[in-house]
Amino acid sequence: MNGLSLSPRFDQFKFVFPKDFLPKEVEEKYRRILSKEPGVVVTPIDYLNESIQSINIPGMSGLSIEQSQRETHKATPSLSKFGRIRVEPEHKVTYQSSGNPLEKLGKEFKVTFRMNQGLFNYFMIYETIFYRYAKPEEVRSYDPVFQVYILDEDGTAVSCILLKTLYIDGIDELNFNYNKVERDSNTFDVTFKFNNLDFDFVINGQLESEIEAKKKGIR
Repeated sequence: MNGLSLSPRFDQFKFVFPKDFLPKEVEEKYRRILSKEPGVVVTPIDYLNESIQSINIPGMSGLSIEQSQRETHKATPSLSKFGRIRVEPEHKVTYQSSGNPLEKLGKEFKVTFRMNQGLFNYFMIYETIFYRYAKPEEVRSYDPVFQVYILDEDGTAVSCILLKTLYIDGIDELNFNYNKVERDSNTFDVTFKFNNLDFDFVINGQLESEIEAKKKGIR
């Protein structure tokens, strides 16, 4: 069977935040905390990325429109001498929407994190939100691109979804409860909004668009 015909595995993906996602002040603050505990993950951004569980990619809807329409036909020969026409009952007719498909694309996606003891990963993002909005000039200059890589059965990246010009839109609330004493696998969501989405192939570990850009630069 052709490998491209196999059913996909939705755990075969790779997504991590860019290394500069956390502001320097937030990075330094949590680096001091993490360095006190022995472990493999010591940098805040790696600690945050390690707790990612899932990410959803929005779909499109509303690409067609419906209009009420009543069709008319010429009268039968027996009625034509009276100048009559035959009118069909009104019904809905579907047409392709004239709008830009980007306007129909859901511009929101969520990243789900595992809650770690101490909630350090939660408050890393919580403080990042405050920092970004408290210093709007840095928000305007910071324009990350999130890359979601799709992997094959061998774990090799074959394609990439690029989410561009994005901002944090919200984070789940915390609910503390004295009656909840068991350690469950709890999660929280962070919601992002983006303005553009692209899809690219990966060739020998590099995006095809980057390869083409280099060729044009050389020429």
